[in-house]
Amino acid sequence: MIWSKAPSKVVLVIRLLMALVFAFYGCVKLAGGQYYYGDWDDLSKSTVDGTSLVWLFYGYSPFYGRVTGLFELVPALMLLFRRTTFIGAGALFAVGLNITLMDFAFDYPFVKYMAALYTVLCGFLVVQDRARLRDVFSDPAVDAARRSPENSRGRARW
Repeated sequence: MIWSKAPSKVVLVIRLLMALVFAFYGCVKLAGGQYYYGDWDDLSKSTVDGTSLVWLFYGYSPFYGRVTGLFELVPALMLLFRRTTFIGAGALFAVGLNITLMDFAFDYPFVKYMAALYTVLCGFLVVQDRARLRDVFSDPAVDAARRSPENSRGRARW
């Protein structure tokens, strides 16, 4: 598989790039940017296009806008530390997948392809820690039974 063992410098560059991108967007949202928090009185379907309507909807609740910023900023900061990279990359993969889906569903211009790329890169980081991913989804009892002496001789198979 092409992603099986990437050089550590490539992984580091991707970690730093994703940390920078998601930290930037998280800070913008925390500072009150990206979503529209203004007056809704002069808005109508005839004056607002669909993509702007999405930003209007998300901005309807400033609390929601700030929380989405935290969901980007905190995992981005986790990418800066090797011990927390797996958790940060997994969280950003989920966030990125949601953003990508939204961007394609509402037909955002070019940014939808950038969101897809960021999601793939976060997935790449998760795959690089596949041993941890395997540990998350494994059952210790089943793993112990697979490593037992009886199983190695072919007697107790699952």
